[in-house]
Amino acid sequence: MRSIYLLLVYIALLGIGASAPFVLTLGYVWLDVFRPQAVAYSLLNRGLPIAMIMGAAALGGYFALDRRSPPRFSLVILLTLMLAVWVTLTCFWAEVPDQAWIKWDWAFKTILFSAFIPFVIRSRVQIEAFLLVFLFSLSANVIPFAAKTILSGGGYGQRLGLVSANAGLGEGATLATVCLMSIPIILALRKHSLIIPRNWFTNLCYVGGAALLIVTAIGTFERTALVGLLVLAVMVWITSRKKLLMGAVCAVIALGVVFETSDAWNTRMSTITAGATDGSIGVRLAVWKWTYNYALQHPLGGGFDLYYIDSIDVPSDRPAGVETIAHRAFHSIYFEMLGEQGFVGLGMFLSIAGLSFLSLWGVIRRCKGNPQLEWCADLAKALLSALTILMTCGAFIGIAFQPFLYYLFAITVSLREWVYRTEDEPAPALVPALA
Repeated sequence: MRSIYLLLVYIALLGIGASAPFVLTLGYVWLDVFRPQAVAYSLLNRGLPIAMIMGAAALGGYFALDRRSPPRFSLVILLTLMLAVWVTLTCFWAEVPDQAWIKWDWAFKTILFSAFIPFVIRSRVQIEAFLLVFLFSLSANVIPFAAKTILSGGGYGQRLGLVSANAGLGEGATLATVCLMSIPIILALRKHSLIIPRNWFTNLCYVGGAALLIVTAIGTFERTALVGLLVLAVMVWITSRKKLLMGAVCAVIALGVVFETSDAWNTRMSTITAGATDGSIGVRLAVWKWTYNYALQHPLGGGFDLYYIDSIDVPSDRPAGVETIAHRAFHSIYFEMLGEQGFVGLGMFLSIAGLSFLSLWGVIRRCKGNPQLEWCADLAKALLSALTILMTCGAFIGIAFQPFLYYLFAITVSLREWVYRTEDEPAPALVPALA
């Protein structure tokens, strides 16, 4: 039954997209985040390239039916396209070419499609729809995970969501980070959404959704979640107009986390201050050092999945006093980008992120004091908080090519362009013009 339902949703998205092409882009986001092919038992997981079909339909629908109000020339879009080209070039001198081309197959599409999104997502309703589809797709993993955490207390390394693989949203630190970055977006939509307007019921759903996201993040037992919670509290307080009230809310949530979490969770979090004396942190630092030294010798990078060739010596209780560990992942978006794409790729990536931050601050300044654009200012603050959480937590997890980052970059461009188009529209005439 589940498979039939998901198949019908997929077909419906393709059908609606024939008359409203932007829906095809929403369909691609749904496939990318929810991944129905991983939980269905029908054509969706029988080798049919459903994401490629949806993506091709989105591109075709735009060029055939929907080429209106394209975004202005943007350094973010240009750098994103350049990054897509660069990650392709590095595959030709990759240290592990077979693995590199496998990762390229999905990473390239993620980067390229994010450059396409601002051309399709242009209006306020489309921006809201994009964010809502992302959140609803994420909720398929969050709701079961949060429910099981409430019942069992959660645990490190447990697969409590829909995704069972240790990748994407199935990886605890990634899931926790994406949950926490989604909270500011939910709060902004709660206040301004046109698609799901605010009333007592939807307000309860928005607040409840934010609570489930926090429960899920805590239930992963990931130390990255604690870092993300601290960054979230700081950013929500900084961007809030009612700082005293928001400070009190953050304090209440903090007390709830302290007193309601288990001893196992507190013990796990206490290791965050252990530094290099903690086994996993010590190995991570050694991998980062190896990656930096590799980049000095190979400034153009070693291609995707470079970590397959790393080999590091770490202190051990063995008679030799050291233990050699190989094939350890980067656990950092910055070192992942540096090792795989070199200083060139890292420079492009940091430039895209930096320009996105500047664009969001620019939107906030432009909309300040304009009641008609209040929703833009609040959404820009939410995206700024989300991006800060991702870039901070990303220092400790390898998600440099996951779609969540690139979706934020893309929707930032869409929001900025909407503000510019609104400002450029001529004011309505006081006296109707004579024909």
